[in-house]
Amino acid sequence: METIDLGGKWKAHDTEQEFAFEGEVPGTVAGDLVNSGLMPHPYQGTNEQLFQRLESKSWVYQRTFFLKKLEPHLNYQLVLKGVDTLSRIYLNQHFVGKTENMFLEYRFEVKPFLRQGENQLKVEILSPISLPQAYQRNSGSLRAAFEPARVYLRKAQYSYGWDWGARIATGGIWRAIQLEVYPDGRLFGSTAYLEDLTGKVKFSGYVELPPGEDPSSYRVEVLLNEGPVGTFPVEAQVTGYQFEGTKTIEHLSLWYPRGLGESTLYQIDFRLLKQQTEVWREQKRTGFRTVRLLRETDGAGESFIFEINRKKVFAKGANWIPAENILSWLKKEDYQKLLEMAKDAQLNMLRVWGGGIYEDPAFYSRCDELGIMVWQDFMFACGEYPDHLDWFRKLAGEEVRQNLIKLRHHPSIVLWCGNNENNWGFEEWDYQTKVEGKHLGNRLYLEDFLQICSQEDPARPYWPSSPWGGSRANSSEAGDKHEWRVWSQWQDYSHYTEDQSKFVSEFGFQSAPHPKTIDFFAQQENKNLFSPVMLTHNKQTEGPERIMKFIHQHFGLVSDFDSITYLSQLNQAEAIKTGVEHWRTRKYQTAGTLYWQWNDSWPVFSWSAIDYFKRPKALYYYTRRFYAPLLPIAKRIGDELVIFIINDGESCKLSLEYELWTLAGKEVKKMTYQNLTVPADSVVQVDRLKVSPSLLEKSIAYLKLKEGTKLKAENHELLANLRWNPPANPQISFRTEGEHWLITSQKPALGVKIETESSPEDNFFTLVPSTSKRIKKVGDQIQLVSAYDYLFR
Repeated sequence: METIDLGGKWKAHDTEQEFAFEGEVPGTVAGDLVNSGLMPHPYQGTNEQLFQRLESKSWVYQRTFFLKKLEPHLNYQLVLKGVDTLSRIYLNQHFVGKTENMFLEYRFEVKPFLRQGENQLKVEILSPISLPQAYQRNSGSLRAAFEPARVYLRKAQYSYGWDWGARIATGGIWRAIQLEVYPDGRLFGSTAYLEDLTGKVKFSGYVELPPGEDPSSYRVEVLLNEGPVGTFPVEAQVTGYQFEGTKTIEHLSLWYPRGLGESTLYQIDFRLLKQQTEVWREQKRTGFRTVRLLRETDGAGESFIFEINRKKVFAKGANWIPAENILSWLKKEDYQKLLEMAKDAQLNMLRVWGGGIYEDPAFYSRCDELGIMVWQDFMFACGEYPDHLDWFRKLAGEEVRQNLIKLRHHPSIVLWCGNNENNWGFEEWDYQTKVEGKHLGNRLYLEDFLQICSQEDPARPYWPSSPWGGSRANSSEAGDKHEWRVWSQWQDYSHYTEDQSKFVSEFGFQSAPHPKTIDFFAQQENKNLFSPVMLTHNKQTEGPERIMKFIHQHFGLVSDFDSITYLSQLNQAEAIKTGVEHWRTRKYQTAGTLYWQWNDSWPVFSWSAIDYFKRPKALYYYTRRFYAPLLPIAKRIGDELVIFIINDGESCKLSLEYELWTLAGKEVKKMTYQNLTVPADSVVQVDRLKVSPSLLEKSIAYLKLKEGTKLKAENHELLANLRWNPPANPQISFRTEGEHWLITSQKPALGVKIETESSPEDNFFTLVPSTSKRIKKVGDQIQLVSAYDYLFR
């Protein structure tokens, strides 16, 4: 096979002849316009608004390419890996075909249109709003967040704006385009999965054959780490030509998520043979594991526990959104950085949210390597989808089938999920349209997608929606829950401790991005939480008001912009810590926490732990601590302080030190618990301490967990409300010891922040006088601040 890459520089213009530029393929119209200097950077100031008028435009991309020879016995397929979204394709002025789904790969037989020598290729990209609005006029306006017309177009839904995302709904040839030249059949969708823990592995895949070819002349040979496994016949099935077979592999090393074992991967070569001659090869890197959802009566409803290779795992993770609004600016290096940060922060699961994209293969491959499980939504979010229309239902099913077949060899994917929040909307929002008694979308989520997943990937569970389970979609008694009473319904984060959910797949608290990120999009005169620039960069209705409410509730009245930025981050971190630690003490009554959200798609005030420029917020550093495999926790329950140890690993013997300090700097309690045996995968309640409420309300607890003399984990619990009991000056100091800083304080210090040019290995930590923090030096200059400094500006 020969692949001719048709990417690179293309000539481009809009059909109204306002813009003409050199476009990049793969790429996007918006990215090309900015890169060409024809439009300003959409992420600065209020420039995002300038891009909305481009939605009504259509665009033409064209280029020439050369063929030295046109062979009569070869197949020539034009392959478009991804076009955003509606397009018409012409080759040498002949209409080749059209695209109508951003998430599909399109293949066109183009041999009749090709010629030896120069060839002209043209792709017309149509307006992403005109046709959906026409469908809306003709078929009815449906309910959907942010832009109702979006549900008629299979385009990344967040591109029409979200409560954290910019509205930049242009288009482009956003993934590779190439000409594939080959003589015979081709393989696609080859995969292998473990049927049971005896080592029985099923191998399967699809074969495309030229018209009239006899499948019996083809076979597929499989090699595992270059060693032969077996050869399987190609046979006609209802869904096309396929091969499949089962072999038992002895001494197979299994794939485990982080914390449970090694994430072992194997290379598998699938060779399509025609009369013993190789005509096509697919190479996959995969791992072998079993996965199931334990859904059993547990005395308080029904459990929702992921089990990998018969081992239960508490999911510690976050939700992933697209890491760019302009997808041509998203690179493999971005995936690498964000996923490495996830690994370093102790995450073992990411949920790919259903309003974005099926991510680049680099995302899933790196999750495989790092042992990060993936909860994969299908791309339907917060709306009624017109599955009563035959064309839409067929297009949606084709999308799910094709992407499932492409991705199913990744062991990191442990769940397919039908949509984000749509079924919750059927029950509790205004998503009440029904056709023949069925909510719009349920033909997909409850019928079609279930059947497709059962046919194409029986090795993984399918879940109809997130949230789903129990007497209502968003119930606490079964399945997964989105806990948005806190923040979105103005409840304080203390209410997390009342939640009894089985699996919390969304919950979140908003904060500002890093100060340098704000500097990128705002001038000094814009640094007011309610200025037009700031409101452009906070997409939630009354988002700034919520930030101020919760800062005032926990820290008191502040108006200085830098204080608001810092305290919003600290408040966010304390909020998510409260929820996570509560749910971890309920292990496996609650079996997972995926907070909203891990990353950002542009520089914005949002719920993320890492901002657009990958600058970590306070929540990122807190995550590294509250997702630790060993964690001591102190929680106020009534008039008692209850002390727990969480252990996600093997059984161990530990000692625990507990200290209670007033914010004024007085140590009022100290206890040591020696020779504590903590069983594997457990929660141990160490003690229940009676402490007077008046003392708790002005104190902070600090815990140190040790194995012998080695410090394994530290944690704090802020019991005081700083609004009513402000801290004393902690008098933080540091000294240099070789390549490290040793940081200490004279009184308790909350949210100690090292301000340097580079991100330190730890930050936003707590100090009490009995502790010190040893940090590897980054840069020559250091400034230390804490909550005290921002409360008294």
